[in-house]
Amino acid sequence: MRALAAFVMRGRTHAIGVTVLSATLPLLNWLSNAVVGLVILRKGPMEGLLVMMWALLPLGIALYFIGDPSPIIALIGTATLAYVLRTTMSWEVTLAIAVIVSAIGSLIFEMTATEVLAAIVEWYLEYTRQVAAQLQQTNTVSVEAAQKSIMGFFAMGQAYAMLVFVMLARWWQSQLYNPGGFQQEFHQIRISPVLSGILVTLLMVCFAFSEQLGRWIPLLTVPLMIAALALTHWAIKHRNLSGNWVFGFYLLVLVFFQVLYPLLASLALMDSFFNLRTRFQSKEV
Repeated sequence: MRALAAFVMRGRTHAIGVTVLSATLPLLNWLSNAVVGLVILRKGPMEGLLVMMWALLPLGIALYFIGDPSPIIALIGTATLAYVLRTTMSWEVTLAIAVIVSAIGSLIFEMTATEVLAAIVEWYLEYTRQVAAQLQQTNTVSVEAAQKSIMGFFAMGQAYAMLVFVMLARWWQSQLYNPGGFQQEFHQIRISPVLSGILVTLLMVCFAFSEQLGRWIPLLTVPLMIAALALTHWAIKHRNLSGNWVFGFYLLVLVFFQVLYPLLASLALMDSFFNLRTRFQSKEV
């Protein structure tokens, strides 16, 4: 991966070539996003915009034939977040903007990809019918409720994807120009009490008006989860534990997702208000 990043940074032609090739291949769309993010982080928004415009050509053709705008939304969103990170040098601001960009992207997808969304909703309803039949229950999920649920998780998934692409680009930049810098940067990601208060308030409003706003609940948890993951990585590194602990942690998250997800969000809130890193370090002195 470092060699690929070095190849991209040789010049505009190399960056465009890798971006167009990866954007053309369905399973490598994500690579074009990370390359554009790297160019923006290192060379600025104008250079990144030129590279991104070339990537939009194959993605635009795919949109015309398939009708799925999500790759384009992810590319533009990743470029936006990379620009925000370059400008502000703040992961907290980047996380907050990721929520806004993903919300806008999900609304654009809902309005423009009606056929794709209808197919996904139909598949989801069929799946719930099969599960209900196995449990000998009556399926009561409406089309409208299914669509809101799907779009809520779509927005959350887009936010995570965009942030992962930006983190990959930032890691590449660190590998090339500042070895070890991204690890230190990531380990220090922490949500301020102000942003935490805003997120909690918005979550409470969404819960209170779940019929209209419930779809946004998963998306609003994304900054908290990223902060919790950063704290966990910091704790593992601070304790000089092996990489197996990281693998085991993510395995537990996958297996016990419904239990650990709210716990990790709560951990991020505690870190926001009490700065757990400082408290852990002070106890060791």
